[in-house]
Amino acid sequence: MRHRSTGVIWMFVVFALLLASGTAAYAQGSFFSSLSGTVVDATGAVIPGADVKAKHKDERSWREPVIHDENSRAFLVQEPVGTKHDRRLYPDSPAWWAVLNGRIRFDVEKPDRTFETFEATKGSYVFVPERMLHSYEVIGSQPAITFEVTLASATPVYPERPAASQPGVEFIPVRLSTGPNPLDVPDPNARPWPIHFNVYDLAKKNDGKKNWTQEAIRKNRARGNLICGHAGSDQPPGPKNRGHFHSDFAEFWVVMLGELRWTFEGDVPNAIVATQGDIVYAPPKTWHVPQFWGKEGLNCRLTSSTYPSANHFYDPAR
Repeated sequence: MRHRSTGVIWMFVVFALLLASGTAAYAQGSFFSSLSGTVVDATGAVIPGADVKAKHKDERSWREPVIHDENSRAFLVQEPVGTKHDRRLYPDSPAWWAVLNGRIRFDVEKPDRTFETFEATKGSYVFVPERMLHSYEVIGSQPAITFEVTLASATPVYPERPAASQPGVEFIPVRLSTGPNPLDVPDPNARPWPIHFNVYDLAKKNDGKKNWTQEAIRKNRARGNLICGHAGSDQPPGPKNRGHFHSDFAEFWVVMLGELRWTFEGDVPNAIVATQGDIVYAPPKTWHVPQFWGKEGLNCRLTSSTYPSANHFYDPAR
């Protein structure tokens, strides 16, 4: 990636820096919403998508915070047809979405400064690297529901001041000097990382396999995989298999297809089952074992964390 210069790459133009002062209300470490029944125990949580939708059943548009820890911030969002998001970028944070319902047209900047326009539908994953301009609009005939993730302190920057005012938000003009990010992780097959795919398309492509993985992204502060399989094709938890944990960061998932079961801290009797559209969260240093659980077909989870090559800790060999 080249440096931006005036009129070409560097953007020494007036930008509007969004000061999201209102986000302080979501205290660091409050990694699940205050919905009754969402807390499983002190070591793991599931946020049922159906409960979030029920909480907002009389609202056309809503934005529910579901994760805000020291590394990540995520929302479940519903927006009606016609909703448009002005072109923006995040200077030092990637942004990614899982589309759980509806249709969204994205316009995303590429490294050569041209733009790719594509449509994301139910089952789509969309990833926008830091420092890339992007905009999107809800299209079609029904509201869009998304799981939206950035780094915890991500601040959007706009090439033009947004016309709509936002309570508790101040826009200030700034100059942005930016350049390439030397910490990007190259694809092992020397191909560009995909910025979007759809789980239903991949399911057709991998039909007949017991399980499979689609690498989503490995960037300097983002890691994601789509992991899919059929019930009984993975190792069950037990006394000798508490799964793994990560010492310094949380891992979280959105269920894209079917059902999955999570066991935390080896506590099989209190394992949780999550279905399509649910969010599951494992804090740092928390043993966890996800399993493909739905008996009716394929089960898929989209995993997210903020380290490109995350270390895993397992039970010692016996």
